Amino acid sequence: MSLREKTISGAKWSAIATVIIIGLGLAQMTLLARIVNNTEFGLLTVSLVIIALADTLSDFGIANSIIQRKEISHLELTTLYWLNVGLGLTVFAVVFSLSGFIAGVLHTPALSPLIKTLSFAFIIIPHGQQFRALMQKELEFSKIGSIETVSVLVGFTVTVSAAMYYPFALTAIIGYLVNTAVRTSLFSFFGRKIYRPGFHFSLRSVGANLKFGAWLTADSIINYVNTNLSTLVLARILGAGVAGGYNLAYNVAVVPPMKLNPIITRVLFPAFAKIQDDTDKLRVNFYKLLSIVGIINFPALLGLLVISDNFVPLVFGEKWTFITPILQLLCIVGLLRAIGNPIGSLLMAKARVDISFKFNIFKTCLFIPAIILGGHLAGALGVTLGFLIVQVLNTVLSYFVMIKPVLGSSYREYMMSLWLPFYLSLPTLVVSAALGVLLKGHLSLALLTGVQIAGGAFALIIMLALSRNALVVEMKRQFCRNDRLKALLRAS
Repeated sequence: MSLREKTISGAKWSAIATVIIIGLGLAQMTLLARIVNNTEFGLLTVSLVIIALADTLSDFGIANSIIQRKEISHLELTTLYWLNVGLGLTVFAVVFSLSGFIAGVLHTPALSPLIKTLSFAFIIIPHGQQFRALMQKELEFSKIGSIETVSVLVGFTVTVSAAMYYPFALTAIIGYLVNTAVRTSLFSFFGRKIYRPGFHFSLRSVGANLKFGAWLTADSIINYVNTNLSTLVLARILGAGVAGGYNLAYNVAVVPPMKLNPIITRVLFPAFAKIQDDTDKLRVNFYKLLSIVGIINFPALLGLLVISDNFVPLVFGEKWTFITPILQLLCIVGLLRAIGNPIGSLLMAKARVDISFKFNIFKTCLFIPAIILGGHLAGALGVTLGFLIVQVLNTVLSYFVMIKPVLGSSYREYMMSLWLPFYLSLPTLVVSAALGVLLKGHLSLALLTGVQIAGGAFALIIMLALSRNALVVEMKRQFCRNDRLKALLRAS
């Protein structure tokens, strides 16, 4: 199977698995938002945000360093495996011992037992990370998708079932640990058929991996601050309940694109790495990737922005209506972050994560005061506005700072790759907004929301069907290669 065929197959299997996982995640979040009170939901989201930083530190970019290297020896793999296990144990000990201090800094003592419980994940996770990286390196996304789907389904079942009888944050944390244990066990079981770690250790042999991982980890920490500082600031200033509401909106508008984009970017990172020396070919494929990511994300996020007034009370309940303007602003943030996400795959493929790191330091110097000032002046809405302003600036500068140094001067291609998805999404925005205005008061909340979504989706389908853009035509051709699908289309 050629690299192109493997890439397309990988994207297909990743899409199936990721859509299922996102669907289960949104369903779980929705049920928990309705079942538990605002404070318990806030405690859960804040504790998960804190653990996300420890998760970044425990991997130290080792998994991606394995994928980036064209060739890697058994000694290097074994050394990296035990290094990962050691890092996991270290992070567990640090997080467990500092849980009380972290809770005190955030003025939320109830966080301490939740953080302690979550920290046990770092003993488990490292035993599966390397096997997943090796599968990803070989583009075995069907196997990866199956494992991750099964583990998320098990965690979802445990969480929802337990929450019915014990509606507290600890329930969801236990479900997360079950998810982690199942995923790690399955990756370890299937991964050991490909490679078995030995008992050798040579730190000198993995110097290049650690250098790559250090840059990647530093970059990830900066990204973590830029992503999660908002929640932590709100937790300290206004309490866990408000932080939970903000995080609920964030999980609807920003997180799904962050998880959907790796359907393409995660698959294309190893593919980009294989053509890293051919800049012209890399440039063409990168801008195609930007447009595809935009076509996936623009219509959904612009449509959500329009229907948010109806979506929030319908899905999460009246107690969360205060997050509606926050959700609308975060839809724009999510859109801008979506089109910036593929840049990470490009820089990793070229082993130039140092560029991203330096740029993110600059962005963080703007982000921290914007978030803190916004939170003190206008609460959750002020934090969101600060987030949005910094994200707009980041999007404007990202071409000049990160793309141009790697791909050369190509500003016209960059702008055209973003114009295409925006142009295709305009009818979705207009149709959904018009239906909301015309039918408000004439239909129930559920029916009105459904009509807006259906109308916007139909407008997008018409635009894609009529488009003669070369990339859209190529996407339609790939989609219609399935013989059964062709038969169904002919029959209709």
